[in-house]
Amino acid sequence: MPWDRPEDEKTAEDKTEGVRIIGAEEAADALERGDVAPRRAEGELRFGDRPPAPPDDARPAVRFPLPAQESDALDRPKVVPTPPTPPTPSSASSAPPAMPHWTDPPTGEVPRIVPEGGLENEDDIEAWSSFATSGPRWRDQAGDWDDADFDVADLSHDEDTQVGALDSRERPAPDDFFGVMVEDDEPELLDEVPKRPITPPGPNPPAPRPRHRRPGGVSGGRDMQSAVTTGAGLVVLALILFKLGPGASMVLVTGVIVMAAAELFGALQRGGYQPATLPGLAATAGLVLGAYWRGEAAIPIVLGLAVIFTLLWYLIGPHVPHPTMNAGVSLLAVLQVGLLGAFGALILTLPNGVGVLIGVILATATNDVGALLIGQQVGRAPVAPEVSPNKTVEGVLGGAVTSVILTSLLLGMVLKLHPWHTGSAAALALCVAVAAPLGDLCESMIKRDLGIKDMGSVLPGHGGFLDRFDGLLFALPVAFYLCRLLKIG
Repeated sequence: MPWDRPEDEKTAEDKTEGVRIIGAEEAADALERGDVAPRRAEGELRFGDRPPAPPDDARPAVRFPLPAQESDALDRPKVVPTPPTPPTPSSASSAPPAMPHWTDPPTGEVPRIVPEGGLENEDDIEAWSSFATSGPRWRDQAGDWDDADFDVADLSHDEDTQVGALDSRERPAPDDFFGVMVEDDEPELLDEVPKRPITPPGPNPPAPRPRHRRPGGVSGGRDMQSAVTTGAGLVVLALILFKLGPGASMVLVTGVIVMAAAELFGALQRGGYQPATLPGLAATAGLVLGAYWRGEAAIPIVLGLAVIFTLLWYLIGPHVPHPTMNAGVSLLAVLQVGLLGAFGALILTLPNGVGVLIGVILATATNDVGALLIGQQVGRAPVAPEVSPNKTVEGVLGGAVTSVILTSLLLGMVLKLHPWHTGSAAALALCVAVAAPLGDLCESMIKRDLGIKDMGSVLPGHGGFLDRFDGLLFALPVAFYLCRLLKIG
């Protein structure tokens, strides 16, 4: 450690020293060598002393360049002010100087305001002056409020001044509330404001609260009598056309598919979109007719032409905002209705196509009826409450069981409709029990997104064609490939 070493080693190693007390002889030697400063004289300034005041004729420190005024002031000779003369006894006894009027003490008087016409209307002045003399009235009883503080007779008004309830002029009718009054007192309606396209809701809209259907109720307020009557009429019309053969059945399929596509395009327009309706309907009809005449090979050709002409519709047609979104919804309608509906035409091309199509329709109808009746009676758990709160798990399972039982009995034992038998009819019912509810839920999702209840109103009690055949659109391709797999038809 440094403190353990000898003194000579410390001195050799440590070149710096602290405070050290020296003797008188060593101090004298240091003064002679000039190592320390000598003691200051008696009158000499020391560290911390304040310098003496500058002389009177010294100029203050300035910075260069000087402004013009300061330079002129420095060049002029210094003027020494003359000290004031002390007052004499005679001047001290004289009167004080006169003070301005605003230094006088307040008198409390207010100058009177006179109108430009003078004091001709003295009644108005007296009426206003009464406010200065009258005081507030204290009311502590209910009867004190019976006496008014003003004279009703004084509440007169000019005939030209008609405001509020005093305005007795004729007003426009309630239907013309937003009209504009012109000089001849006839309402002139404002120009109709153009409707702004409705922006589709965001990706995460608030989920609605699930509503459970009560037993014995009617689902969605449907008129069951009208629904049954309309359904019976459709069954009779379909059976007549099916009896006439594949050609007449093709007319029914094409008409239903085109009407359903038209309802979907109209619903998109009501939802704020601007779809390419004309190319979409042409593509839908082309898919159905092409599939019947040329088979599956016509489907990709028609779809390719549908994409091209839909894009050209927005490219060379009238200017439409958001062409990408509108083209997308247009092609969605073509695919959902036209492409899926084309499988109905493909089924009719099979050797026993009419019988196959009747079996698909029967399986879908029994599934819908079973789901409706059982869901009304025992339905409690919604399948998709944010999409369709009225569809329950019990209804879906009940519809599947009903479809399997009735389809197997009707196709395999009662009607003995060729080419179906009991096993193939049960397989068809199982496939339809999965596909049909999915199609129904997908259409409900689209309707909820567009903010509408039904796609159309052509069929009383059912809504539109797409509302009635939404599950069948999903069941047609499943049934077609089931027939391919089981070699039916």
